[in-house]
Amino acid sequence: MPRLVLGNVTSEYMFACPLSDFSSQGAHKQHAISTRTAWLLENGDAMLSHRRPTPDFLAYLTDHLGLDAATLTLLAPAGPPEGTFLDARTALAEPLVTRLAEIVGPDWTLTPYLYDRTVAALAGRLGLDGAPGGAFFAQGGSDFFNSKSFFRAWATGTGVPVAHGQVCRSRTATAEAVLALLHRTGSVIVKQDFSASGYGNVLFTTDPDVAPIGASVKHVTPRRPARVDIEQALTAHFPVVGHIRDFPAGLRPGEAVVEVYHPHSRTLYSELYVPEPPEAPALLDHGDMRMEPIWNGFAVPPVDLDAGAERTMTDWSLTMAGTLQLLGYRGYLNCDSIVTPSGEVLFSEVNARIGGCTHVHAAARRLLGDDYQSRFTLLTRNDLPVLDFAKLALTIEHDPRLRPDGETGAVVLVDDSPYTGTVEYLVHGPDPRTAAATEDLLRRTAETL
Repeated sequence: MPRLVLGNVTSEYMFACPLSDFSSQGAHKQHAISTRTAWLLENGDAMLSHRRPTPDFLAYLTDHLGLDAATLTLLAPAGPPEGTFLDARTALAEPLVTRLAEIVGPDWTLTPYLYDRTVAALAGRLGLDGAPGGAFFAQGGSDFFNSKSFFRAWATGTGVPVAHGQVCRSRTATAEAVLALLHRTGSVIVKQDFSASGYGNVLFTTDPDVAPIGASVKHVTPRRPARVDIEQALTAHFPVVGHIRDFPAGLRPGEAVVEVYHPHSRTLYSELYVPEPPEAPALLDHGDMRMEPIWNGFAVPPVDLDAGAERTMTDWSLTMAGTLQLLGYRGYLNCDSIVTPSGEVLFSEVNARIGGCTHVHAAARRLLGDDYQSRFTLLTRNDLPVLDFAKLALTIEHDPRLRPDGETGAVVLVDDSPYTGTVEYLVHGPDPRTAAATEDLLRRTAETL
């Protein structure tokens, strides 16, 4: 059954800030992320993304996956070649909807990055609104599960282990929460309710040497700061938290999540799929998030993780997936957690959508086999400097240590070389040490091109 795959990674229901706030570099990053969904394609599918994959990358992808490019339909909203954000304004534009209606038939299914209300409206126009969970999505159901404040409420109420914290609706309340929590570890993180990859998060810490993992800004403060100093820092770095509750662009209230920050913790993720009952949710993959200081890749499965901590993380992930299934959610689910230096597992959020690991899992399954996690260590990174993708792909193909069909290998997952001069990659090896050596080889090889 053919699918329409949507790379709507800049849904207006996922970011608290207006899309115009993205820098040129940030916009290019989102456009590149949108093309990751190409790894989900099968023959006969169509994909709508911020921009079409580059011709060289499309040839590379179809060759490695054994796809017939002539059967694929790749679309992008009207706009410049470097990409256009997908939101209600662009995704529901009449010419694009008309074009999609010419392609999509009643037997098609829909696989969006985030099944938000815009996607639900599009599905209705295309006659695809009878999918499992369609009524739930049309009411904005999945949006709630991408809210960090809502996560704290339902996770705490169902016993999920979370860090000490508080949900705040004003700058003053946020500053007071920072002051109340700062003594616990000397560090507190303030998170935007709706955001991704740590963007917009602010770390307050009394220790200048603490790395701001999961935050885009670090603010070093004395051990007993004045509230006014915290408020001034929030004004400078966290404008979404207003003096009163407000609804900024994107239709989201200016709420903030304030949490105790545990320095030197290990950051983990798990990805699950939530099907239609009575089938139970399934764990797809899990591993380390490589934070530098915000997320920049994965190690799959986690490297040398304590077995008890791993079991706690996966068990709670499955429990949370069961909760979301009971409430009506269907589809991919990603859970973020940490293991503190004392060994405590704490969850920070879930994302009820396709995640940064979904295309990694799809590529690994199709290239390395369904059992890849028991046979290989995977390492990914999003920022390999490359100016000529075709030359890199050819170099990989000619090196037996890097070809993806061997005991070690490398795969380019996203080509953003025309816009940011970088690509995203995956390397694998039979163990962490060999995978790391393969990654080092790939990076050294790219430097010579």
